[in-house]
Formats: sequence, structure tokens, C-alpha cells
Amino acid sequence: MTKNIAIIGAGGHGKVVGEIALLNQYKVINFFDDKVNDIKKFPFTISGSLDYLKDHLKDYDAYFIAIGENRIRFNIMEQLKKKINIVSLVHPRSTISQFSSLGIGTCVMANAVINPGTLIKEGAIINTSASIDHDCIIEDFAHISPNCSLAGSVRVGKFSHLGTGTSVHPGIHIGNNVKTAVGSKVFKNIIDDTVQKN
Repeated sequence: MTKNIAIIGAGGHGKVVGEIALLNQYKVINFFDDKVNDIKKFPFTISGSLDYLKDHLKDYDAYFIAIGENRIRFNIMEQLKKKINIVSLVHPRSTISQFSSLGIGTCVMANAVINPGTLIKEGAIINTSASIDHDCIIEDFAHISPNCSLAGSVRVGKFSHLGTGTSVHPGIHIGNNVKTAVGSKVFKNIIDDTVQKN
């Protein structure tokens, strides 16, 4: 049987996810996006809107939500996860310990490293060249941006987004819905709903 996947979200993040799906040997990769008529120069087939997909859920073996905005990704996944097979996508040039675990709907991009004892929950993005050391917890729908570096036993809360190149000291707890600036250096715990500037 043909291994096929429907990917929701045909933006820049979707392009990266689509290539990871190719590298994971999916033979048919179709995208769905409500802005289907406005998208130009997209390298994969865009088959229609999300409403169109909802009428064709049985046509695909696997599904992935490729939307970078954490809460939108959450909302779509909550609507669909009881109806479809949502998978995780892992770039073959990433390194994931056999003693760590990934929740459904998570994407791990090229050159990312996840060390032993780490738990990545649902719908997370572990972006290009991010490094997550031992015994970390990344809560649902968090985004660890490119080149972030998390030392051991760090916890990142739900919906939080660590800006590109953020470095986090060992044992730090970052709350829910936190945003850090590009290049942030985090030495203290951060409470919920904080925007940390350099």
C-alpha cells in the first residue's frame, strides 16, 4: 500500500516538514492550507483547504500539522487527533537517544540532538541544530528554535517559544507561554506568560 501523508500548513515551516516527510520515505505528500489560492512557488502539491481535507480524512495513512504558531497548531490538532493518525516527523540527520521519548505531532529537524532521559511531549517543534541535554522536559506545543542549547534538567512549558540561539542554564524551569528573544541567556526560572528581552 502506498505510504501517504497529509500535511496541514503550506508556509515556510511546511516546506521544511515536507522535505522531512520525503526523507522518511512517504511516497505521496499532499498539503492543505486555507490560503491555498494565495500560495506561490510551493515545492509540494497543495490539494485544498482544511475544510476540504475534513471531507477526505480516510484518504491518508498519516497526518502532520506543520504550523509554526503554537496555539494554532494546538487548536487544529485538538480538533483532529481523535479522528486521524497524527505522526511525528524526525529528520534522519538528527540524533535522538533511545532513552528519550517523543509525543505525537512533534517535528525534530536536521542536526538536532536530544539526549537520554528527555521527554518531548505532543506537538513540539525541535528546530534545526537545537541541542537538548539529558533529563529535560519539553511540554506540549513548545517550540525550541534553531541553535537553541538547553543544558540538563531544563523544563520548558506549554506553548513557550525559545528564540533562535537561546541558551538555558542547567535545571532552569521556563513557564507556560513564555517567549525569549534571539540569543537569550537564561540563568533564572521564568514565570508563565513572560516575554523575555535581551
